[in-house]
Amino acid sequence: MKPSIGLLGGTFNPIHRGHIELGLKIREVFHLQEILYILSARPPHKKGMTVAPAELRWRMLQKALEPFPQLVPCDIEMKRPADSWTIDTVSELKSRFPGNSYYFISGSEGFLKIRTWKNYRILLHELSFIVVLRKEGHRTEVEQLLLEENITPCYEFPNPQQPGAEIPAVYLFSYCSEQLGLSSTFIRQKVKSSGFERIEHFVVEDVKKIMEENKLYEK
Repeated sequence: MKPSIGLLGGTFNPIHRGHIELGLKIREVFHLQEILYILSARPPHKKGMTVAPAELRWRMLQKALEPFPQLVPCDIEMKRPADSWTIDTVSELKSRFPGNSYYFISGSEGFLKIRTWKNYRILLHELSFIVVLRKEGHRTEVEQLLLEENITPCYEFPNPQQPGAEIPAVYLFSYCSEQLGLSSTFIRQKVKSSGFERIEHFVVEDVKKIMEENKLYEK
């Protein structure tokens, strides 16, 4: 059986406890060997947004995942000189590691914007997705999008008939927790309004230290 690898991309601006909890939960439920946390160095969809330097976001990502060997920071997009798109990253990973099966992990908010992604139809037909339903109302919207794109099958996880990552499919995964409700935007706003003293519940200590030392998100 091919190793099953989860792909969780993001700006991680900054990485927080919700990102970690989500990775651990999905790895457990889907029996994945590991999850790659792919840092988007130059996110094409977030131009104009305040984004910390990629090198600092990378350091924070490494520190946050250090205690969890199955959650692996991945710098594949940092090494590219131009904007990185998911299709390019997935193609490179499949080329470099053809023996793996991949699941792309996305929150339902992001997945509903998939039509803005480069070559999104290729992704939908050639890659398995785990869509984390953040809001119950998103289920209908995701199912409608898949219907319009003629994408089947779509599974509510867990499902005993799921085919595995070798056969492209979309899995709807309902999971809610206090940590999962966190957002990097909330943390940045918290720093801007109250400083670094009140964020220890949202980011790990080493991440907080990097933020403080470099005065990230204060302005």
